[in-house]
Amino acid sequence: MEGNSSGERPREPGWLRVEERRLRETSLLSAAPRKEAVVRWGSASAAVEERLRPVYLQVWLHRCVQIMLLPSEWCSELEKRTEVYSSKKNSMMGSGGFSSGSSEEDPSSDVTATSSKHYLCGYCAAFTNIAVTFPIQKVLFRQQLYGLKTKDAIHQLQKDGIRNLYRGILPPLMQKTTTLALMFGLYEDFSSLLHSHTTAPELLTRSMAAVLAGTTEAVLTPFERVQTLLQDYKHHDKFTNTYQAFKVLRVYGMREYYRGLVPILLRNGPSNVLFFGLRGPIKQCLPEATSYSTHLVNDFICGGLLGAMLGFLFFPMNVVKARMQAQIGGEFQSFSTVFVKIWLERDRKLINLFRGAHLNYHRSVLSWGIINATYEFLLKLL
Repeated sequence: MEGNSSGERPREPGWLRVEERRLRETSLLSAAPRKEAVVRWGSASAAVEERLRPVYLQVWLHRCVQIMLLPSEWCSELEKRTEVYSSKKNSMMGSGGFSSGSSEEDPSSDVTATSSKHYLCGYCAAFTNIAVTFPIQKVLFRQQLYGLKTKDAIHQLQKDGIRNLYRGILPPLMQKTTTLALMFGLYEDFSSLLHSHTTAPELLTRSMAAVLAGTTEAVLTPFERVQTLLQDYKHHDKFTNTYQAFKVLRVYGMREYYRGLVPILLRNGPSNVLFFGLRGPIKQCLPEATSYSTHLVNDFICGGLLGAMLGFLFFPMNVVKARMQAQIGGEFQSFSTVFVKIWLERDRKLINLFRGAHLNYHRSVLSWGIINATYEFLLKLL
């Protein structure tokens, strides 16, 4: 049967529209598919195969009829409608699944929107955290750098005055918001990418995604570097703001911005693996949440416990990082050299190496509790 010579689109026969509507109800040709689990003809169980065989036969006969009787443009259109649902490669993971909207929508736009949500939620969570916990972080930094007791570090800040309390907040605000946006966003992106291109177990792909996200975060090391310099009272007379600190470091070359990169890499990758790997199991151990408020509390507890544990575990890395980044110019000492120097300075006692860890523990409970609760809350809203 030939197409309409006038160029107008001919009407579909009534019997075909009725048949197509009936097949839509079977969800094989549904315009709004749910996330599909495609049953392969050769690997399906006998029971499932028996149930689906009549449906496959109907679809096959339907296509034969439309090929023999319909114009070519009708055949190509119906072929496009059905090929998505008969494909054997349409499985997707997690949040990257099919949208519940019309089949005419582009699924890639939903994946992009879902991915961008993780970046935005991570950014906002970090901003909230920094605004609340920066003074505590400053006390902790003084203890890490000089081995001071808590009351002595607080007394130092009191002498600096209220005007200097939030001095140096811009670098961590820029660095932490961007870092956490990358941490959550890249973890989801890398997980989806590795899942779709490899056949490795999910635990392995997610662990690798966490390491890759942590390694990518290290690109922002210059912000941590400048934050260290601005929080050290020995450099108060050299520069007064972030721009001046960057300008001073520029004289020494690009490498100076990345002083202390090794401890950051040793910290970021493993801590990300543990954070993303344990977040779900810990939350499952908590009482079941039945409202938004209880979900918020559970997310806070989950993030706080994880943050405290990881902060304590990787505390020596931050001690070495602070010592390395407090230096401007001069020799680039290795991680092991700086670690041994600090170990000897603190009388070879492990308890002295963890000086300030108790404050870091409490700060991490608050900080990561805020981050995780804010992130999950915003993720539900968007």
